[in-house]
Amino acid sequence: MTEDSLAVEDFGSANGVFVNGQRIAGTRTLKAGDQLQIGKQQFLLCAVQRPGAGSAARFNAETLHGLRGVVTTDVATDETPAIETQSDLRKHDSESTHREEALELLGGVADKVLALGRGDEAERVLSTALNNLLTEVKRGREPAPRVIGRAASYAGKLAEATTRGKWVDYTIDLYLGLRRPLPIETVDQMYAVLRRVDSINLSLLRSYLAVLREQAVTYGPNERFAIARLEGFERLAALK
Repeated sequence: MTEDSLAVEDFGSANGVFVNGQRIAGTRTLKAGDQLQIGKQQFLLCAVQRPGAGSAARFNAETLHGLRGVVTTDVATDETPAIETQSDLRKHDSESTHREEALELLGGVADKVLALGRGDEAERVLSTALNNLLTEVKRGREPAPRVIGRAASYAGKLAEATTRGKWVDYTIDLYLGLRRPLPIETVDQMYAVLRRVDSINLSLLRSYLAVLREQAVTYGPNERFAIARLEGFERLAALK
């Protein structure tokens, strides 16, 4: 990864990924000026320097239909880039906003992959965006509620599709970072996948419950009911 390049990977898609008119297999390094085609959508990759960003480069991928997507990477930390979209044509300079948009875009791809029963591939598509969002939360930055809800929903889908309990842990860790109760529907989703996943981090779950209990007097009936449901979930998980 350099300041003027990034990579795209085709996970075996039916329509293929094309760079400069050539269908790629696996991973291909991109540079400014490359033409990228994913499905029916075509992009022209352009590099611009963010003011005061130092070593951080920003790539604009402008489509033939006037929409714009952006790909950002922090060269200093060698962080895996996230592909993001700006469907409302507004410019967002906030890194956290870009990461939220990445989840919106990649979620649509993951839904199609999950519908084909390819859980491992969906995990590869979503894991970077989900983990970036969790990092933002742990840094004290709170994304929009709809983004948090979407992340928890996709984590639940990944837990079900891959049978990996780490995605249940992800949801718990996400709301632990927010220091607020899980929504009832998210707890219900966790109950539904518990029997399928390999294992979950009981220590993390109990730490989260301890935080919720400390704050219980500030919650309304719905939140307290969610905590009770989560306590029941902890008891079931302990029996696995």
